[in-house]
Amino acid sequence: MSHTADIPLEAPTLMKLASSSVQSQINNNAYMENVILPVPLSQELFARFRSNWNIHSHLPIPEPALGPPTDEPRPDQGNIDMIKQVFRVWSDANRLPLEKLDLTGATVDDQSFVDLLHAHSKSITELDLTNVNGVTDLANAYLYARSTQFPLLTSIRMTSMDLIIGHQPRRKNGTASTEFRHIFMLGEDALAEARGQMERDGLRSPLSPSSQPSSNQSDQPIPDDLLVPCDSPVDPPLITALAPNVRRLFLPRSPGKRGTIDEEEQNTHVILTKILSPLRKLEVLDLSYWSKTDDMRCLQPLSNTLTCLILYDVPDLYHAVNNICHMTELKILDLSQSNRDSGMYPHPVTTLNKFIVSLKKLTHLDISSTNLATQPSSQDNPPRYRESVRTDICGLQSLVQPLKYLGLFNCESASHVREIPAELVSGDANEDQVITSLKMYKERAGLLQNVLNESYQLYRFGNSNPLTRHTEALHLVLEAMRRHLADSTLQIAGSASLFYIIRKVDMNRDTKRRVVSALLSGMEVHMEEQVMVRNCCLSLCQFEIPQDILFDYSRLAVLLVSVLQHHNADNLTQRIVVFLLNSMACHVEGDQKIQVGSFGAIEMILDQISRKQSANVCDDVMEVGWSFLWNITDETPVNCELFLNANGLELFQKCYESFKTERELVRNMMGLIGNIAEVDQLRQQLMKDDYVKIFCALLASQEESIEISYNSAGVLAHMVSDGAEAWNTITVCRDEVMQKIVDATANWKLTTRRFINYRSFRPILRLLPLYRAYASQHWAVWALANLTTTDGEKYCAYVRDEGGVPLLEELVGNPETTADIRSLANTVLDNIRAVENKKNPKLSTDATTTSPVFVPSYVSDVEEEDEEDEEMMEYVNVDFDDVAIPMEY
Repeated sequence: MSHTADIPLEAPTLMKLASSSVQSQINNNAYMENVILPVPLSQELFARFRSNWNIHSHLPIPEPALGPPTDEPRPDQGNIDMIKQVFRVWSDANRLPLEKLDLTGATVDDQSFVDLLHAHSKSITELDLTNVNGVTDLANAYLYARSTQFPLLTSIRMTSMDLIIGHQPRRKNGTASTEFRHIFMLGEDALAEARGQMERDGLRSPLSPSSQPSSNQSDQPIPDDLLVPCDSPVDPPLITALAPNVRRLFLPRSPGKRGTIDEEEQNTHVILTKILSPLRKLEVLDLSYWSKTDDMRCLQPLSNTLTCLILYDVPDLYHAVNNICHMTELKILDLSQSNRDSGMYPHPVTTLNKFIVSLKKLTHLDISSTNLATQPSSQDNPPRYRESVRTDICGLQSLVQPLKYLGLFNCESASHVREIPAELVSGDANEDQVITSLKMYKERAGLLQNVLNESYQLYRFGNSNPLTRHTEALHLVLEAMRRHLADSTLQIAGSASLFYIIRKVDMNRDTKRRVVSALLSGMEVHMEEQVMVRNCCLSLCQFEIPQDILFDYSRLAVLLVSVLQHHNADNLTQRIVVFLLNSMACHVEGDQKIQVGSFGAIEMILDQISRKQSANVCDDVMEVGWSFLWNITDETPVNCELFLNANGLELFQKCYESFKTERELVRNMMGLIGNIAEVDQLRQQLMKDDYVKIFCALLASQEESIEISYNSAGVLAHMVSDGAEAWNTITVCRDEVMQKIVDATANWKLTTRRFINYRSFRPILRLLPLYRAYASQHWAVWALANLTTTDGEKYCAYVRDEGGVPLLEELVGNPETTADIRSLANTVLDNIRAVENKKNPKLSTDATTTSPVFVPSYVSDVEEEDEEDEEMMEYVNVDFDDVAIPMEY
């Protein structure tokens, strides 16, 4: 399988390091009140805080206790407080100057907003108010009251319309009830009294016809309790009137909120005329998502300056063709739609030809999801004006030279024709077109959804041409998912694309983290979407677990447990999640295992196993579930106790009685019981006749391997090590059990290779000095002899480094030691000497010493399944075709 190299890693810039250092002092008021930064560092630091509040804005906020449910985003109060603090600190432009003021995603009040804008009004060149919440039309009045002007401002971007539409009457719908006998209505006397009171307070009434703006304006903040600033007009100028040098104006409406303006009160043409009339130098205009634009005659005053016009998802543009064609300076025209139904023109070929003939300077044209690129008909076949470029799109035949960019996505088969007169084309015909589409439509959820569907099809099935741009596609899909986290259909399509793309990219460390974070965020926000959760879990299976997810280990563990809770009816998702949890538990140390246990994973896995047992089903979920419990409890007494408290032993007995012939299942269960048996304070809970009889019965189980018999003997070896008094509570005889352990070991071959991986022998070595429990000694020394015989290179060092050599020599020399135990102990010592002589041939056997050995503190005593990733993947047994995306629209 060929792979594409990832983008190279880059060291952090000095600017990022410096801004990170200053950011750590944001809560130090004394420091922040005195620090003075240059513009680039101030910009970088401000951007860091913007990233923080945008991350917080994606987190779910609990529903309010009172009031009806709403789909509106509810601000996090802690997030708002952080934004206000940042705004307050940056309202000193002398110390913290800004030239590009990007407030994307902020939730603030009018006063804080105006303070910040006024402070930087003389220096800012770009203002971005995308998705800013909390700012109302009163901000215009506050700016006017402070005589704020923006002489250097050349670019404005906003999605909230309040600052540019101005004050709207707040009317309540409905009719007042007339059932009351007495209706109290204020009259002329109340109006006169109100005027008198306002004049005594030194304020000019806004009701007075003589109200005029005062020439004496204060730069001090306007009090919050003053609804209309004193001496301000009833309709203060819009923000565009305060920035006459603006050359780029981006006013995309929110896609889901088109039509929120009451068109009966204000005509769209009137609104746009009011906004645009002060801007005599405007070159770029974005009116995406506006509706009821009629014939767009409001653009006529800009015909000599406007070079870029973006009308994405503006419906019924066929009414505006003539006025658009009068914009003869246009170089970029975007007429694309997210829905093909809103992009239908009565005479598409004639219309496209008219655009080409009229707009002679055009270099970039986007007609995606329209019918403009259709084939001519007898009623729609305009004459070619001149011999020009070669093209199979009839409406473009009047082009003098090829375009630099042409958007043809979702234009039936237009992107598949042979001759397309453009250097770059967005479409779905090949990899280059799909990559271009991902770049061009990264902010347009409607189109992007379909582009990601095409990306999924492309990288899953390929085409006749070799695919070479996987790395580029990977980072574009990641960016799309980051920008549109709240869109479930887009997240589903993106996660499905990622599944196939990441298999062909040699991802570096940072890219792996970005992919994992994108998948976890998608699961977190869309936990109820079964397809999304499954796609994300399948994609995570392609990473090295847990190495690649250690940076967010706890978050993944919480999410996987939550998936089990929300999707317990989906067997495939269960299998994947249990596999991931098992992989996470296999290769980590105690602290992380304790973390996973604390999130409820043990109880959830037991619940899944209980469901299977009740349905009399033994499948992958049950087998890997017990494997997970085996791994998560290993050398972790806290998790062993959680298992016992959740009635795990009772479930063990039920599963054994129902599925005693399932050898893999029984092996996993006995491995878990072995972990409990190693914990002194918990071992007593195993002292029940029913459990001991099961363990004894399994001693003779050697149908395929000795694993079950070995694990059972290990459990009983620890139990008999507690002495005869511990067995007084049950009827099974301890001496008989010890003899059964010895008899079982006699049937095991010492050269049998084991399917278990020890990382410490401490639990085994603890049994060697127990002469009162010869069966415990026998099992322990057999285990050491077996492991040092079959894998001496690895395990001889364990015995030596953990102080096992003196214990074995004591066994050899002690007269109480049985002959079999002495023989096995000598075997272990011989194995150790053989390995040491192999490493150092000059060292004679006589030189072997038994000097004290210090046990390293880092040695972990963990048992785990020693299986390769491919063998682990068999538990999941997932076909790649199981990745799902929604139906294409």
